[in-house]
Amino acid sequence: MVVLIGITEMYVGVLENRLSVTVVECISANRRLIPPLIIVKGVMMIASWFYENMTGYELIIVFKLGYTNEGICIAWLDHFIEHNNCSLDGE
Repeated sequence: MVVLIGITEMYVGVLENRLSVTVVECISANRRLIPPLIIVKGVMMIASWFYENMTGYELIIVFKLGYTNEGICIAWLDHFIEHNNCSLDGE
């Protein structure tokens, strides 16, 4: 679970009333930090859900099941390639 530093307590009244997110973080072999992939369970995103100090480089995906699939894996690979400056010629 990801919780902001300023939150000191959390109330969860009903066990079934929880929201989980999946966060994929990576440091490549050449020591580059790749911005995270965040998978949010749902069908649409609302701007007020997101912390105002996010970098804007995070890859945020909403998926009704809340976990990964082939399409999300491909999106993560594209995101990794983009932020790791990969090329076809290996440079």
